[in-house]
Amino acid sequence: MYRNARRWTSRSLLLDSLVPRWLTVGGKGRPRKPADKREDSAQLATSVQTADGNKHDGTLVDNPHNNAALNEHDVGQSAGVIGDADSGVDISHPAPSLPALPDAFAANRETGVQSGNTAASRLFAHTPGFAGFERDAHGGAFGAQSSLYRSYAGMSLIGDDPLAPYLPQSPAPRVSGEGSAAVTGERAHSGNVVILESSPSAQATAHQTGADSLAFGMPFGVCGCGYFTSPTRILDWAHGGAVLQQDGQLPGTRLTEGPDFVSTIKRAIGASTSDPLLDRNLSPLSGWRGTATWTADSTILNGSLPGGGEIGTGTATKGIGTLSGSVTTPPSTQRSLTTQNLAAAAAANNLIVLENQKQGNPESEWGIDGAGSSNIEGFATDISVDNGKTISFKINTNSTNYRIDIYRLGYYGGMGARKVDTIQHTGLQTQPNPLRNASTGTVDAGNWAVSASWTAPEDAVSGVYIAKLVRQDGTSGQNHIPFIVRDDDSQSDIVFQTADQTWQAYNGWGGANLYGGNGPATGQGAGRAYAVSYNRPIATRGGVGTFAGPQDYLFGAEYAGIYWLEQNGYDVSYLSGVDADRYGSLLLNHKTYIDAGHDEYWSGQQRTNVEAARDAGVNLMFWSGNEVYWRTRWGNAYSADGTPYRTLISYKETFSPTASIDPSNEWTGTFRDPRLSPPAVGGGNPENSLTGQLFKVDDVGSNLQAITIPYDDANLRFWRNTSVANLQPGQTATLTKNYLGYEWDEAVDNGFDPAGLVKLSSTTLPVSTYLLDYGNTTGNATSTHNLTLYRAPSGALVFGAGTVYWTWGLSDNHDNQATPTDPRVQQAMVNLLADMGIQPGTLQSGLVAATGSTDNLAPTSIITVPATAAVGSTVTITGTAADTGGGVVAGVEVSTDNGASWHPATGDENWTYSWSPQVAGSYTIRSRAVDDNINLETPSSGRTVTVSGPSYTSLFGSATPAVVNTDDTSAVELGVKFQTSAAGTITGIRFYKGSQDTGTHTGSLWSSTGTRLATLTFTNETASGWQTAYFTSPVALTAGQTYTASYHTNTGHYSTTADYFISNVTSGPLTAPATGNGVYTYGSASLYPTSTFRSTNYWVDVMFNPSTSNTTPTAVADAGNATEKGGVANGSGGVVASGNVLTNDTDADAG
Repeated sequence: MYRNARRWTSRSLLLDSLVPRWLTVGGKGRPRKPADKREDSAQLATSVQTADGNKHDGTLVDNPHNNAALNEHDVGQSAGVIGDADSGVDISHPAPSLPALPDAFAANRETGVQSGNTAASRLFAHTPGFAGFERDAHGGAFGAQSSLYRSYAGMSLIGDDPLAPYLPQSPAPRVSGEGSAAVTGERAHSGNVVILESSPSAQATAHQTGADSLAFGMPFGVCGCGYFTSPTRILDWAHGGAVLQQDGQLPGTRLTEGPDFVSTIKRAIGASTSDPLLDRNLSPLSGWRGTATWTADSTILNGSLPGGGEIGTGTATKGIGTLSGSVTTPPSTQRSLTTQNLAAAAAANNLIVLENQKQGNPESEWGIDGAGSSNIEGFATDISVDNGKTISFKINTNSTNYRIDIYRLGYYGGMGARKVDTIQHTGLQTQPNPLRNASTGTVDAGNWAVSASWTAPEDAVSGVYIAKLVRQDGTSGQNHIPFIVRDDDSQSDIVFQTADQTWQAYNGWGGANLYGGNGPATGQGAGRAYAVSYNRPIATRGGVGTFAGPQDYLFGAEYAGIYWLEQNGYDVSYLSGVDADRYGSLLLNHKTYIDAGHDEYWSGQQRTNVEAARDAGVNLMFWSGNEVYWRTRWGNAYSADGTPYRTLISYKETFSPTASIDPSNEWTGTFRDPRLSPPAVGGGNPENSLTGQLFKVDDVGSNLQAITIPYDDANLRFWRNTSVANLQPGQTATLTKNYLGYEWDEAVDNGFDPAGLVKLSSTTLPVSTYLLDYGNTTGNATSTHNLTLYRAPSGALVFGAGTVYWTWGLSDNHDNQATPTDPRVQQAMVNLLADMGIQPGTLQSGLVAATGSTDNLAPTSIITVPATAAVGSTVTITGTAADTGGGVVAGVEVSTDNGASWHPATGDENWTYSWSPQVAGSYTIRSRAVDDNINLETPSSGRTVTVSGPSYTSLFGSATPAVVNTDDTSAVELGVKFQTSAAGTITGIRFYKGSQDTGTHTGSLWSSTGTRLATLTFTNETASGWQTAYFTSPVALTAGQTYTASYHTNTGHYSTTADYFISNVTSGPLTAPATGNGVYTYGSASLYPTSTFRSTNYWVDVMFNPSTSNTTPTAVADAGNATEKGGVANGSGGVVASGNVLTNDTDADAG
């Protein structure tokens, strides 16, 4: 069968497949495309070296040809255990000069084994047939050397075998005499190829994942030289030797190109059909040696493992035996072994492990000083290339002698990169001035000529690569060109996406970036470009461009994540942000997607593809902050070739909220901004619906902070195996400083937050750069950061770090501030990846291999709530929650509208939620708890509350402000102007209170001329949230007149949302006009407010009753998926109004 298609079949196993190219773990095979003929020098060998090593004259010698690389002609593989104790199969070494074999024996080269002795002139081996599939091998021997030639016998395909599509239909003929040699030593004895004709049932999977016991038929094979195989253990018996070599590898295998390590090899062994390498325990195996009894004169075979783990009795015929029996394994032992064995399996078949064992190059060789030199610079013609394909470089320099060194970034024993190739360039090449598009400010050097090209080898390991440009003409000059080598056939555990869109957004090479420069934009961000080109050298690292710096580039945070993943041998492949858009289906080939660092710019299609991957079961890890913030789209290059995906477009329409400036119908403002979408497509979709996080704090690198974990979060399984788990009541763990920043997010309750979102930490800080609106303004506020985790309906886990520098806790290899790593961060990521079904291949010292969760039982919750309540009162809903599935309760969510919307409660096992109903009627209160395995409760029918009292219409319903506590501590009167289209009365005033807005508050109603019409004092206030008070008597209003409602605070810390009133806000008969709204006046006494600032909403509201009201208002678009005048309050960041007449609700009797 084709090498790259190999996996364990359902009906048969050739024991030389002991070291498979692709493993089946948990039943999921991973074949590559059958035509793939990769040079395999870096992979595990495919043949087994048997017994006692290569002996010659009684001494150990290296067999330089054993397990050598597959050449391009060897699409087959070695098959069969070599019965000769001193032989090995070489599947690439050219055959020595020997007499030609008969044509019948050399027609087709395949695989086989040797049997015979050195005195023979001919060698012959035959594999027993199954389903018409046979393999024969013939060869010759002379002196102490034997040579084995492989021929291919006729076969019929196995119809129901999963490998059938990959088996050759008509083996190509080979030239007589051509083949591969099996080099042997002096001693020889006969043996048999062992074929296991059946495999365990699907229950074997349960055995791997922690079942207490199970029973099934177990095929065992015993060859003539006494080797024993089991579906669940690899045993060494009969001679009592060690199974593994001192380097932890199986006999006859290797991970590097060096000679095999054979000094401790005692016996060759068979392997399991269900989990071929899962039980290759790297701990001493002396306690796991089993016993078996069988002789050539007996047909009875007995075998067992110590402790009664596996026992069985079967029959043996001519050295081929089948032993059936039962398996009973204690769960604790089994699970411990499973973890170790999974890790061992990952290491054995992991391209990253193999790649990083190669010799690396020090950073002094591959690195550059700062951003590089301007006297030699260039770019790649694509941001990524599939292995086996060609990528070109366009370079501008006056040098006539320079070289291009190609490096792959990784771990490499701490070196950080490995040189894979060098391209020499001589001669002068003059490049033209780059193109410039005046209307967008785009600079495009696609008109430069190609300077050099590089073809990524077929076996190139996917990764982030750099082409280092080095002048060799006596003038100092060097620079980097980053690009990604993809592997579009990869089914690696992890796919890591680079933040290349953000690299280019900040890249000011040529004049302008998306923040400033000599571009055409006016107003906010004046001078910025509306589009930037990938056809430019990247100068972001050196701060070329407005606001640009290393924090916005590869080595700011992404490289630290890459380094750590490869240091720990995680099975990872790579693609670019461009690829996540154009090749989105590739994301479905992996278990987990990782985004790291500062990944601010995303195209709409990129987000759609990542969401589709999540919804198909792909886990997501956002090791990033300020992620998925600006929405972009793609355009072709401005150069004559018009190459697609070379122009990144973002007009930043959030800066121009009154009119769409992008000529397309795609929205290119912030994802969260709903104001012009529709008609534009793509706005009003806050990023936290994907990531669980919403960007809020921009500290521009000057105020890096530490993440804290309070005691209440310490028992979450996320922190298992760390010191955080040992916290005592009242204690708080503080991670190493600098991980929180330079930009970070919040987990907000805005109606878009995912169901069952669990907060894993809590850090509250005062900040001066808090985002006050959809993307225009920052100011003073208090902000709380949380690490978060949720589970999508597909079962995919989604982690949000909510900070740009999270990877600094994994590795200290990054630009900017030198910051130590933190083993608590590293272990937490090992834990989470284990819960995603991913194990490291080379876990670093000091960390503990984690096991995935087996808990799929959701917690339960109970609600306690009064049966009745009054309109406008504050109702405290309480309850309890419990988890019986082995986890702990991690949070509770409450719905006051029968499940239409959900909001986080305070607490876990004991929880509370404050609710202020604004409309009379019957309400169904429901709760749902989530545990630390992210199992979310299906809520019960809930409890019913009857709310009585006068109903009213308000402007803002239950919406909440963008900033709850401002830092302004001045005494001030704050208000809102409003009109009504129908006559009616105002019964009272509401305002939204922040926790720092303390003291006594008064409210007033004013005429348009500043006459105070009524006043009230707020009593029985809650700590925060909507506060309500009633006038002594309702105040009659005239339709069409303008009034002002206000409240006074002596302590400040009022709530705000900037740019709220850029258009009229209407709720039933009430309208808050856009012109001059959001009013205030400073003073210790209550005064008529007249000043305005940026159409800011200060969250003062009225309670209005139309005079003719006699029917229930009609709710419209209450599902929570509309924007602004479609059920979501403007300025709330997507907050769904509930428990009141919404912003577009209507009342048929309203005048």
